[in-house]
Amino acid sequence: MTWTQDHVHIRCSNYEAAVRFFVENLDAKEEGRVNSGGRITITLRIGGSLYKFSPRKPSETMDSSTEPPHHDLYHLGFKTDDLLAKLAEMKARGVKVTQDLVQINPRLQVAFIEGPDGISIELLQQGE
Repeated sequence: MTWTQDHVHIRCSNYEAAVRFFVENLDAKEEGRVNSGGRITITLRIGGSLYKFSPRKPSETMDSSTEPPHHDLYHLGFKTDDLLAKLAEMKARGVKVTQDLVQINPRLQVAFIEGPDGISIELLQQGE
């Protein structure tokens, strides 16, 4: 028996805005919407992976002891082949950059942006 990743599910304060963010900035494609007991879940495909977005339940709260406050998610990481251009596009759209482009080693560049609800998103480019 083997395991493979199926999806990541993120609960958001404004899931429509979160979906828009990922479509505009990470070229996400909507795969579908499901209504389960009056709660909508939107599935996006980013690269080859599925991400599901739905509203938070009233009983769910953010961890206010962290900066910025967030759920128990450290960060999401997305790889591109032209980080400099993609980061410039995001900056032009007003995306908040929390760590500008850094050369980690000769083959790795990273930057961090803030997504919806303070989600930390790592953007990276790996050389050959």
